[in-house]
Amino acid sequence: MTVRRTHIVGAGVAGLSAALAVTADGGAAVVYEAAPQPGGRCRTLQPADGFIHDNGTHVLFTANGRTLDLLEVIGARDRWFEPEPKGLPLYDGRTGEIQRVGLSPWSWLFPSRRPHGLTLPDLARILRLVFTAKDCPVASIIGDRPIMDSLIEPLTVAVLNTPPAQASSQRLACALRRLIRPGAGRLLVARNGLSEDLIEPAVATLTARGAAVHTGQRLRRLLTSQERVIGLALPDRTVMLGPEDRVILALPPYEVGRLLPALPVPTSFEPILNVHYRMKGLASPRFIGFSGTLAQWALVRPSHVSVTVSAADAVMDHHVDDVAARIWSDIAPALRRLGLDAETGRQPESRVVKEKRATIRQAAEELPQPPLRPLTNLALAGDWIGSLPATIESAVMAGEHAASLLRHVRCSRQTAPRDRPLKTENAA
Repeated sequence: MTVRRTHIVGAGVAGLSAALAVTADGGAAVVYEAAPQPGGRCRTLQPADGFIHDNGTHVLFTANGRTLDLLEVIGARDRWFEPEPKGLPLYDGRTGEIQRVGLSPWSWLFPSRRPHGLTLPDLARILRLVFTAKDCPVASIIGDRPIMDSLIEPLTVAVLNTPPAQASSQRLACALRRLIRPGAGRLLVARNGLSEDLIEPAVATLTARGAAVHTGQRLRRLLTSQERVIGLALPDRTVMLGPEDRVILALPPYEVGRLLPALPVPTSFEPILNVHYRMKGLASPRFIGFSGTLAQWALVRPSHVSVTVSAADAVMDHHVDDVAARIWSDIAPALRRLGLDAETGRQPESRVVKEKRATIRQAAEELPQPPLRPLTNLALAGDWIGSLPATIESAVMAGEHAASLLRHVRCSRQTAPRDRPLKTENAA
């Protein structure tokens, strides 16, 4: 009996999600990853000097139901916890003040959890944003109000990795509508790290199901015939597909464009810069947000502090030492408020990680979107697909959707590819 395999190219979150979906009901899957380790942009770096840290400060919300379900499947749900159950500490770099802000709009009913300076007119504008029917820049709805600087700008940049003057109101609204649900606004972080608490358990689950994950295998070319993939040209070999085999490309859009140049894909991207300070942190991870500073947030771990600058175009060409010094000067007072030994004039050892094409530019414009099943036996997956912001949740959903698109396809028949849209609005 011929085994029907799904060949998944890319072992980031979308690819691993697709592989887990394929193997959930006994299907066979093989995963190919170009990098030396799985995880994509969601991984832990382990350099030779022993300074181990994640590539960035990825977080989840309890609104991210599909990701939480995946964590249950791989036995890692208890590794993600809420570091700030009383509300997010938000430090204002302009005033030096720090307050705890509720991440769910329902918590703003309590004055102590309400963003500083929030007024009734502000709430009306935020409601317009949440239920906007026409896509437009976020800034055009909120306007030049104090709440823009203290809440909306850092929120927009953190969620969409795009400045409010360009950022899509509909994409941000889609995320905010999910946070409105009762209990959906709790922020979660990995207790130990992204690889240990997400990627490694996912790979272990796949291995237990008989799936293989091959690293160092960049797909050079797709071999196609009669609207279907017949082979994968890898660096050291060519894998020929069986008549009922399937392929999922869980890759960023520029890689999809390289392999399938006729497809329309997004071509504009936004960078993210992370600075990791090697220092004694706190026994349990903490999380803090910033406004009026270059950075948007920081994750404090026992051995280091990781700081994120989203939409980081303005500093991507700056020398790493200058960027690390500027950010340290901004955030040291806030870290002291959390109980860390953080003197402004005594910067610890640091490492800067720049990702020039971290996400697509999620602007208020019609983005090129290819068909999700461009060939009879091939589907696409990635955090850039669908109407949600480019996050772990959107990657998980896209991977599952790609697997479902191919589940009942008879690949040996000459059937025209058909799309089924990725539904994001009502996803739990």
